Amino acid sequence: MEARMSGYLVLARKYRSTTFDEVVGQEPIAQTLKNAISSGRVAHAYLFAGTRGVGKTTMARILAKALNCLSSDGPTLTPCNKCEACIAIGRGDDIDVAEIDGASNRGIEEIRQLRANAIFAPARCRFKIYYIDEVHQITREAFNALLKTLEEPPPHVKFIFATTETEKIPATILSRCQRFDFRNIPTRKIADHMQALCKAEGIEAEDDAVFRLARSANGSMRDGLSLLEQLLSSGHRVTDAEVVRILGVPPEERVGSMLNAIAQGDTPAALGELDSLLQGGVALNSVVGALGDSFRNLMLAAACGIDSEIIELSETQKTTLAPLTKKFSTPLLVGALGILAKLSYNIRGSSLARPLVEAAIVRLAEAEKFVDPQSLIQRLQDIADCADGPEAEKKKPVGRPTVATESAPRPQQIQSPAAPAAPAATEVPEVQAAQPPAVSRQPLSTTEKQKMHEDPVVREVLSLFGGEIIDIRRCETHPVAGPTDEPTQ
Repeated sequence: MEARMSGYLVLARKYRSTTFDEVVGQEPIAQTLKNAISSGRVAHAYLFAGTRGVGKTTMARILAKALNCLSSDGPTLTPCNKCEACIAIGRGDDIDVAEIDGASNRGIEEIRQLRANAIFAPARCRFKIYYIDEVHQITREAFNALLKTLEEPPPHVKFIFATTETEKIPATILSRCQRFDFRNIPTRKIADHMQALCKAEGIEAEDDAVFRLARSANGSMRDGLSLLEQLLSSGHRVTDAEVVRILGVPPEERVGSMLNAIAQGDTPAALGELDSLLQGGVALNSVVGALGDSFRNLMLAAACGIDSEIIELSETQKTTLAPLTKKFSTPLLVGALGILAKLSYNIRGSSLARPLVEAAIVRLAEAEKFVDPQSLIQRLQDIADCADGPEAEKKKPVGRPTVATESAPRPQQIQSPAAPAAPAATEVPEVQAAQPPAVSRQPLSTTEKQKMHEDPVVREVLSLFGGEIIDIRRCETHPVAGPTDEPTQ
């Protein structure tokens, strides 16, 4: 039992990619490096930038094996992974491929030692390769000491740097490296890879459970495999219910019930669902995060369709989400995301976290009541314009053309003293600076009134205050030209 425990390897190490073709999610970078090897244009320094767990170290080891594989007469696209060099590089302890932690070897003395060793030829391989992880943690003085060696290294030396914070690396270092930006791995690729590993391990895994794990990884393959490892330690079957329990996220059916209550304006039911989730041990930030994800997916479904690839959900989850898309308007979905984003920030460390979440749910459930008068007027005008179509532009009043303003010089001011005065009949009349704004009345047709009464905000206002919509009156900054006005001279 002890021998088996001591030889156990976690999934992230056991199934680490060993060739360029096995790399998941970074295929463009792998292809570029393969092209460089096949054309003999391997650079002397590379910079791999990207978030954690996206394959920077894996790619560096594959490149090192491709350059130093002893089974080939030169750099190869397909290292054998069987020779002594390939095996040692895969373990990270090869004598000619030094893996250095930038956080603990960040001083100028360590870099001086590196420079002193770099001049010696490799012991058994073609190249001596220095791989420095988290290179941004090296001090500025150490970077300066590395500059000359990095720019003109010995022919047998290659540098590979990896970082999660590129902005902290001096420009002088960046300019001496070929930079590759590792993107976050798509959720679907993480899920497919995890499902393949489960089959290789002889473990039954539900598709929805694996997809939920992949979404929680946020683009990091290592994070996803760590979560899968945690599930496997508690049993030999990966179920969606177990994933929900381990991750501490609210069940989708409860979130769906809350969204349905919000859509129907049933505030007590929505707050009741929140209380049930909290009583079940779900954290407030998890509830807010789940609501935010749901409203985002609803917004994308409304804008792009439920089958859009942008929506990272399994087919079962999309089927559950589809009926809700018809219960929310797009403006409400966009506004809900803004409310939840602000809420997520405000509840951090707040003693009023739960009241803030409850207030947000009340506002979402009764969103139609939270409309300021100016927005209501604008909405009425927009509805009227939409009802008329192209004819709306013809009904808009047109003001008189401005012939003189307060800032423009008067005719008397620009007239030369010797010049004769212009006849009174041809003088341009001045516009007074302080004229009361004119009000133009725009009568509404029966179709326009019906269109306005269909708007939920208008119905809510009329139910609260009573009354009837007669017309729309707009204040103009200049007098309005009526049909009987004389044309301006």
